[in-house]
Amino acid sequence: MRTNVRFSIGYAAPLTGPQSIVGVPMLRVVEMATTDLSRDGLELDVVAVDDAADDPTAARVAETLVGNAAVIAVVGHKNSGPSGAAAPVYAAAGLAQLSQCATDNALTRSGWPTFFRLCADNERQAAAAAEYAASRLHPRMPMAVHDRTSYGRPLVDAFARRLTALSGHQVGVLEMRVGQEDFAAIVTKMRAAKADLVYIGATEIEGSRLMMALREAASEAQIMTSEGGPQNPLTGLAGDAAEGSIHTYAGTDPNGTEAAQRLIERCEREIGGAPSFAVETYEAVMVIADALAGGAKTRAELRDAVAAADLEGFSGRIKFDPSGERIGAPVSLWRVTGGRMTPVAVDL
Repeated sequence: MRTNVRFSIGYAAPLTGPQSIVGVPMLRVVEMATTDLSRDGLELDVVAVDDAADDPTAARVAETLVGNAAVIAVVGHKNSGPSGAAAPVYAAAGLAQLSQCATDNALTRSGWPTFFRLCADNERQAAAAAEYAASRLHPRMPMAVHDRTSYGRPLVDAFARRLTALSGHQVGVLEMRVGQEDFAAIVTKMRAAKADLVYIGATEIEGSRLMMALREAASEAQIMTSEGGPQNPLTGLAGDAAEGSIHTYAGTDPNGTEAAQRLIERCEREIGGAPSFAVETYEAVMVIADALAGGAKTRAELRDAVAAADLEGFSGRIKFDPSGERIGAPVSLWRVTGGRMTPVAVDL
């Protein structure tokens, strides 16, 4: 795996603000992966940009990456909204975009030939959550709340449709907003409806705040979110309010393979902790490196190589369908027990 040409990988995510709690550690994983590659003779620089989890900012920083001739591909963005805002910029430039964790289904249905997703999508997560709720929890008054984003809204809509169809009980849907801190009105409505299941479609920031508000109001509703996995910071953010909650995770179980386990251990040892989707973040760099090792020297050649990729990652096979979805991307279920995310044994 040797080349005399030095390329750069763009990395785009929130590097400041509340969501930098995940965005910055993901950057460290990208840097770790490129350092590993340098030992094999493939020199890759990392050009990191801060999208601030904001759509207009994401489009602007995408232009910055596109304008840097050395950038051969991009890892990111973390969030669905910024990913969608940046995707047409990358598509116009023929610059491959590999997102490790943006789950909005629209990202692979908008005709962007440069977008590739390493994780599972919203609809698969929502279906897993709804099927578990219908078969194991049997809610009679289910409710859901989303954060109005292109991540949370379609996720909740898909969950509500599926659970209503499976259970026969209509799911009441409420809205909150990114940055919200006062959830009294939402909690009051949920308690008035006697909600026995609350599904939250939002990041770990607002999700944890709503969870705390529900428990402070003595709500006993079962809480479900899509912010699962053992590395998710939600448990620390929500504290005792997270106990007993159930979560889907659109990434691989990091305990599922020895290679993934070793990566998580390295992250904990070398960068002070592993972020959610650490495996998919590292794998995104692996896919780019594999394309370069195969002889790709231009953005167009690299995009084509990624589209045709078929390699073994830390979590299993990495291969994309024509829309850019990873074939067989896993979804897992987790429950918070004793302050820790523990896997829920269920066939998904």
